[in-house]
Amino acid sequence: MRAGPLSRIVDDPWLGARMLGFSTVCFGIACFLQGDFTIFWQPFPEGMPFRQPLAFLSSTLLVLSGAGLFFSRTRRIAAITQIVLFLAYAASWLSVFRSVQPWLGIAEHLATVAGAATVWARLSPESARLWHFGPTVARIAYGCCSIVFGLAHVVALEGTMSMVPAWLPGDAMFWALFTGAGHLAVGIALIVDRLAILATRLGSLMYLCFAAFAWLPGAVTHPDQWLRWAGTAITLVMLSALWLVGDYLRLSRQRNVE
Repeated sequence: MRAGPLSRIVDDPWLGARMLGFSTVCFGIACFLQGDFTIFWQPFPEGMPFRQPLAFLSSTLLVLSGAGLFFSRTRRIAAITQIVLFLAYAASWLSVFRSVQPWLGIAEHLATVAGAATVWARLSPESARLWHFGPTVARIAYGCCSIVFGLAHVVALEGTMSMVPAWLPGDAMFWALFTGAGHLAVGIALIVDRLAILATRLGSLMYLCFAAFAWLPGAVTHPDQWLRWAGTAITLVMLSALWLVGDYLRLSRQRNVE
């Protein structure tokens, strides 16, 4: 039986890289149009030397590296660029420790690093050796970040509830706790390696719902508020990173079978 078109798309080994490329291009454009770092995801100090030129450089590198993920010749250097960028964004949170936000911000960027690192690992000259432990590192790294996401939903419950669209049936608290439980389930599945690939796919669907229901409507109704577009884009970035981890696990298990 031949696989259908949708199945062929989903099974594309570089689909996740293209998804990450698209989402980081969108994130870079939103940051560029905002004219600065996006404070909720890139909280670099106001007094940082050359802040605005560095913000434009960051946005440009996001767009260029995102575009580079679409092409085989530039995919590896693009992945390395994104690893460096998102590590820098994670480090920027070290200057703003308050409540649960720093840990959430750090985890969001480290999760993206985990996804981009799978692209680098698959294309690295050391890829043959990395297949032995790389998938385990990626799985546990994203799993730990997902645990932080779930705990953040509970600790910052009111903030999470404020993101729930009013038209959704049921109570906002239910959806805040339900999605927090979803993050925890994804994290546990990845860490203990039980239904891990399925967890990456279901978790990606959850992120897609976040982007479509919590961020995109506000971006469409307030198109001049670039922070909303950035929120949509960074959600898709995390979706793509999780999908990439799933791809890495799937391909490593296919190699083991062969």
